[in-house]
Amino acid sequence: MTALLALSAASVALAASPQLTVTLKPAPVTGAGGEGTVPFVDVTVEIPSMAVAAGAPLLRLPLVADNVQSVAETLTDLTASDSAGPVALTTKDDADTPTRAYSHWTAARPVQGTLTVRYRAPITTQANPRGAAPPLELRTDGGGFSGAAATFLIMPDSAAAYGLRVHWDLSAAGPGAAGVSNFGVGDVASTEASDGETLGATYFMGGAIHRYPEAAPAGTPAQGFFSAWQGTPPFDGKALMQWTEGLYHHYLGYFKDSGARPYGVFLRPNLVNAGGGVELNGAFIGTFDQKTDVKDFKFTLAHEMVHTFVRSLDTAPDDAAQGLESSWFSEGIAVYYQNRLPLRAGMVTPEEFLADLNSTAGRYYTNALNGTPNRDIPARFWADTRIRVLPYDRGALYFALVDEEVRKASRGKRSLDDLILAMLDRRRHGRPMDHAAWVEIITRELGPRGKVELDAMLNGALVLPGDDAFGPCFTRTTAPLRRYQLGFEPEVLIQPKRVVRGLIPGSAAAAAGLREGDEIVRPVPQDMIQGDQHATLTLQVRRDGQVFPITYLPRGETVEAYQWGRRPGAPATCG
Repeated sequence: MTALLALSAASVALAASPQLTVTLKPAPVTGAGGEGTVPFVDVTVEIPSMAVAAGAPLLRLPLVADNVQSVAETLTDLTASDSAGPVALTTKDDADTPTRAYSHWTAARPVQGTLTVRYRAPITTQANPRGAAPPLELRTDGGGFSGAAATFLIMPDSAAAYGLRVHWDLSAAGPGAAGVSNFGVGDVASTEASDGETLGATYFMGGAIHRYPEAAPAGTPAQGFFSAWQGTPPFDGKALMQWTEGLYHHYLGYFKDSGARPYGVFLRPNLVNAGGGVELNGAFIGTFDQKTDVKDFKFTLAHEMVHTFVRSLDTAPDDAAQGLESSWFSEGIAVYYQNRLPLRAGMVTPEEFLADLNSTAGRYYTNALNGTPNRDIPARFWADTRIRVLPYDRGALYFALVDEEVRKASRGKRSLDDLILAMLDRRRHGRPMDHAAWVEIITRELGPRGKVELDAMLNGALVLPGDDAFGPCFTRTTAPLRRYQLGFEPEVLIQPKRVVRGLIPGSAAAAAGLREGDEIVRPVPQDMIQGDQHATLTLQVRRDGQVFPITYLPRGETVEAYQWGRRPGAPATCG
């Protein structure tokens, strides 16, 4: 009865809100076979019940969303009309930022009734020119395309809540083409109204794509687990999605979730930081290249699925800096559970668990910047990969420490699980799930020490779980590991023109032949490399009109770093 009442309330809310209708018409595929590309998608947005004065905010599209460049400056054939006829639009852009900046459109006359906006959005095959960023840009591979609404969908420039109805025009896309979004397969609508920021987190994938399960017909709202992918991964996509579906059902039980909301997984190739991804409005967008190891990728899938169930701490919705500052919780808990829950479910081996744990620990304990206070992370998040991974690594080890202390204080009767479920219970009952809530819960559980340790972690103190923090099967040890060292000023890699400066004399980069003033012509991945002591970095460098590669091992000094291993005498089945 509760579920029916909730559904009824959502339906009433949606019926009372205006509904955007979005039509996506992808261009015919150019090229053949798995190499085909979709050069553009024609977009139509119909916005009902408009009553906007001349010169007032009318439409907007991010120029940059989470360091991803949108189509705002490259879209063509933009037209608009309302009940009175054509509407002439004027554009004004915000100042550029790594997080979010907008193109805004206004009209010289009042706009009334339904506003229809049409334009052509080009689709790229290139890496994000801004470097490290989540896979949100409108991108084409293997005869399909995908992208987040925030990077290509013009929306009302207001705080109003809208429903979203999606229509796919696949008439030019070829036989067998399909369209999928967060809301389901084919022409389908959202079940609740949302503000523009939330609607911007809608993900679309269309064209020559693969789906699992394949049974859902067009027009079916998403229910439970569903997935789609474009391109040709180096692994069995269907088998991996079957594994992921099994883990999803395990998470439903662990997090005491009814599964009323759908959970979608979208996969696509990526030229930078392949093997990673991002959680987006109840879905996960994962990326791969031809070197992606399916065993490692399973932990990525497990990580992002945690976000769907736990989500982030409550913060001001328009405060990106506050969101990054609180990411120690969301990213830390996702890293903590990404190997713990699959191990409990018997879906990874103890050896795979240890390999993933030690990758996190190795990256953290060799990080020369691991003492950076949490408050300084937002300003440097995109500029330096060593800062960018801190919320993940430090947060995960903090939660391992909390779990250890809760178990000891309760003599094994309680664990971190109880605290996280208490946080989720607050949200389900309409209470804030914010920083203050965590302080309240951890203090109630551990006394004043709980807040002291939290504050120390946030101020940059080293986090070190105890010898038995990961259970009786594993023990803490150390190993000589080398620090990650790019070899020059890291901020170079996020600038429009990447010109090397601050080259460190004697570094591996300098020894490999890199010089001050060299231009790096392509973005490069770093986040995943930091956890792999043997991974090399290849820069495509332009010097004196010539472009050539420089490859080196981006490592500096050796330090003793904490790791975990099998406890001597533990049985082979222990895990």
